[in-house]
Amino acid sequence: MDLLRKLCEADGISGHEDNIVSIFRDALEGYVDSFTADAMKNIIAFKTGTLGDSRLKVMLAGHIDEIGFLVHNIDDHGFASVVPVGGWDPANILGHTVRVHTRNSGIMPAVMNRRWELTQKLRETTPQYDKLYLDFGLSCDGVKEKVSRGDWVSMDTKFTELGNCFVAKAFDDRVGAFIIIEAMKKYDNPSIDVYAVGTAQEEVGLRGSTVAAQTIKPDIGIAVDITGSGDTPGFPARMKIAELGKGVSIKQMDSSVICSTSLVEYLRKLAEKNGIDYQMEILVRGGTDTSSMQKFSPGAHSTCLSIPTRYGHSPVAVISRHDVECAIDLLVAFLNEIGPDTRL
Repeated sequence: MDLLRKLCEADGISGHEDNIVSIFRDALEGYVDSFTADAMKNIIAFKTGTLGDSRLKVMLAGHIDEIGFLVHNIDDHGFASVVPVGGWDPANILGHTVRVHTRNSGIMPAVMNRRWELTQKLRETTPQYDKLYLDFGLSCDGVKEKVSRGDWVSMDTKFTELGNCFVAKAFDDRVGAFIIIEAMKKYDNPSIDVYAVGTAQEEVGLRGSTVAAQTIKPDIGIAVDITGSGDTPGFPARMKIAELGKGVSIKQMDSSVICSTSLVEYLRKLAEKNGIDYQMEILVRGGTDTSSMQKFSPGAHSTCLSIPTRYGHSPVAVISRHDVECAIDLLVAFLNEIGPDTRL
């Protein structure tokens, strides 16, 4: 798990993915034929096939950005307001420590909290973003000497094992990048060309994958990302998305995409043939890079392998080790089986 730990503990909110680009590239050095990167900070690792002239082009997409904040303004007492980068429930970050990445490459620790409210009724409400602030434990001059408007803010959580699960701040979507890296190391199929893409800026609108899909123009697109669970106390059973420990989720649809029905069925049968635990994902809200690969390539069959996750988009997301193993196994099996004669 050293690579997964390294990916999750590294910092890289949308637009600041540089550290993750380096880790992604280093992890696949010697396993692929070439690397390319673009101005958006997508990193594309390409492994060419050697058999036949009409090889399928497969794009694997795992986004390497995470949600975070930008420093907005600093008041006369040294407290900084923030604006969100990506989708946040402000209550999820209250009381947590964060890291502020400054222009001179320094890191300033801070605590995120909410502005005091006059009445108990207001104090019991979920705060809005304009109520959040950073406390650096310094005077105004001390803060302004080191921190400036536009500095970016990441969560501060160590990767931890929790029973049969893991806890980290950035499984969304460093676990997807990890699964793709592991699959690229393990598959052996000379009849396909595979583009493993660490996509940028997914959390702010699937931006990196849109660019990458138009560049690659894949025949098949597989995103690897997280999904919700709904297996925690009080969650309505009728709204459950997936359960931790029951296997990889094969996406059927979310609010951004209806996946290729033939590709979904192909993956289901492949999982059953190989004894790989899986479950079906229907996500009422949310989207992934699956949508970009479907819309911005010439008719690619696209879906997503998802990792059920508790407390996503928070500093303490929880995933199951077994589900990660199932995702790797299914992706490797898929890459090894498909070829120019595959009919979807």
